[in-house]
Amino acid sequence: MRSFFSTLLLLNWGLLLFLIILAIGVIAALDLIAPGFRPLLLFVYVLIAIFGTFYVSFTIARKVTDPLSMIEKKTKEINAGDFGVELSSPEILELANLTVSINEMAKRLKNQFLDLTVEKEKFNSLLQNLKEGVFAIDTKKKFLFLNRNIPPNIISENSQFSEIKASIKNKVLLSFIESKLKKGIEGRTEFQEGNHFYNARIYPIKSNDMIHLHIGVLLDITEDRQNQLIREQFFQNASHELKTPITSIKGYAETLDYKLRLEPGSNEKKFLDAILRNTERLVRIVEDMLTISRLENHQTIIQTKSFLLLELVKNVTDSVGVILSSKEQNLKIEIDPKLKFEADMVLIEHVLVNLISNASAYSPNGSEIKIRAEEKIDKYILQIIDQGIGVSPEDSERIFERFFRVDMNRSRKEGGTGLGLSIVKHIARLHSGEVSVSPNSERGSIFTFEFPKK
Repeated sequence: MRSFFSTLLLLNWGLLLFLIILAIGVIAALDLIAPGFRPLLLFVYVLIAIFGTFYVSFTIARKVTDPLSMIEKKTKEINAGDFGVELSSPEILELANLTVSINEMAKRLKNQFLDLTVEKEKFNSLLQNLKEGVFAIDTKKKFLFLNRNIPPNIISENSQFSEIKASIKNKVLLSFIESKLKKGIEGRTEFQEGNHFYNARIYPIKSNDMIHLHIGVLLDITEDRQNQLIREQFFQNASHELKTPITSIKGYAETLDYKLRLEPGSNEKKFLDAILRNTERLVRIVEDMLTISRLENHQTIIQTKSFLLLELVKNVTDSVGVILSSKEQNLKIEIDPKLKFEADMVLIEHVLVNLISNASAYSPNGSEIKIRAEEKIDKYILQIIDQGIGVSPEDSERIFERFFRVDMNRSRKEGGTGLGLSIVKHIARLHSGEVSVSPNSERGSIFTFEFPKK
C-alpha cells in the first residue's frame, strides 16, 4: 500500500522511462527504414506517448475516484441510518486511512443508535406506565407524544401528529393550553370533565432561550377533591355545632360574673376570668372556621369595586389600634394616597386585619410594622413588614396551613386562632392571586399579598 504521492510519482516515472526507451528504439530504427516511412514512425511514437499519458492519468484517476465513490455512497447510507457492510480498504494509503475512520465512525454511531433506541424504549415505557397523563406539543401546535393514561373524553385517541384544536375535547383545557403556548410560559389549572376533576400543568422546554416543545401533565384528582369536600363539610358542620354551646357557656359565664361580683384578687374571680377569656378565644376560632368554610365552599361572592387603599388602611388601623397600643408598637403606612385597588373591599379588609394582627403578635414591644402597596402593570401588591421572630424556609411553605404556628407558646399567649393566615390564603385564591412570606433584610418577615388586575 502506497501513498497517493508515491503512486503518482511511480506511474509518471514509469511512463517517462518507457517513453525514453521507446525514443531510443525509434532513433535506432530511423537509420534502418526508408526516409519515406520516418514521419510515420514519428507519428506512431507520438500516438503511443499520448495514449500512454492518457492511460496513466486514467489509472491514477480511477485509483482515487472509485474509492471516493464508495466512500460517498457509504456516508449517504450512514446518514440514512443504514450502517451496512464495512468499506474495503483501497490501495492508496490516505484513502485507506479515511475508510478506516469511516468504518470506526459507523461502528460507533451504530452502537450509539442502538443505545439511544434502547433508552428511548425505556423512556417511552416509563411514560406509558405513569399514573399521570403525559403529552408533548411541538411549536406547530401538534401533538408529538401522548401516553395511554390520557382519558379519551379529554383528548382523542391516536392524536399523535394531530393539531391540538382538533384533538382536545375539553374546552377549558384547550383554552388553557393555547394561552400558555401563545405566551411561552408554564402554568397550572384545574378543570372538571363529567364526574372527574383534573389538574393540568404545562411546561416549556427551552434551549438558548428558544422553545422547542411543551410538556403537559394531566392528573386525576377526583379522590383528593372528594376527600377535601368531606374534610370541608366536617369542618363546617363542626363549626356550626360548636357555636351554640360555646355561646351558651359564654352567656352563663358573663351572667355569673355580673351576679356574683367577686373580689378582683379571689381565686373564684381568676377562674371565672379564665373561663371568659378562653370562651372568647373559642368564639374567635369558630368564627374563623366558619369564614374559611364560606370561602372554601365559594359561598363568598366577590364584590369587586374600585376604592382608595389608604382610606381602607386607616379604617383598619382604628380597629387594630388596641392591639398595637397594648404592645406600644408603631404602624408606619407607606401608601400613595391616590392608589386605588380593584378588588373586594371587605375581603381586603380581612387580609389587612389578619396580617397586621399576625405581625403584631410575633413582633416585640415597641417595634415598627410597615404597610406598603404599589400598582404594577398587571397586578396589585400589598406588603406587611414586621420586625418579629421571622419565618424559617422550612416553615414558610406551611405557615398558611390551618392551625400551623411558628411559635406555639407565643401564639397561645397572644390568643391567636391559628386560622388568620389560612383565611388570607383563601382570599388570595378568590382574587386569583397568591400570598407569600420572605425574610426581612433587617429583621422579621415580609408578607406579600398580590393579585392580578381584572
